Amino acid sequence: MNLASLATTLVAALAGAALATLLKLPAAPLLGAMVGVAVVKLSSSLTFEIPRVGQWVVYCAVGWLLGQTVTRGALSALKDHAVAVVVCVVLFLVFGLALAWGLWRFTGLDVHTALLATAPGGIAQMGALSAAANVNAPLVLCVHVLRITSVIVLMSLGLKLLGERP
Repeated sequence: MNLASLATTLVAALAGAALATLLKLPAAPLLGAMVGVAVVKLSSSLTFEIPRVGQWVVYCAVGWLLGQTVTRGALSALKDHAVAVVVCVVLFLVFGLALAWGLWRFTGLDVHTALLATAPGGIAQMGALSAAANVNAPLVLCVHVLRITSVIVLMSLGLKLLGERP
């Protein structure tokens, strides 16, 4: 293990995460670290590849974070609105598959990257899944960043136009 490459990669990831957090980007630590490491990887040979066992630990940590979001209240709300939620999920999946087919058919992207880029998931989840599936993870993450940013901007405007809840 080269300590210089480990230190350089770690600093790049932390600096990118900190900058993205200051800029209040969605999924800031994930995206910032990715961009920071990408900049170092594209501009030098001092990047550290995380070994398989390290990747496993990181994915476990992501699963841990996601598991912490499950609450009794969320499960109760799901039970109360099960039919509507299932219809929404099915429609998300159908539209995602249609979009993936279009990306694959008309852009030359491989089918796996197209599927993950159009899947209705969160940035962290799709990023982890893309890396594990050995697809074009930066492209998948870019699509999801654009999607999440657009949703945040448009929903913020929409909520302002609708006014406060009664």
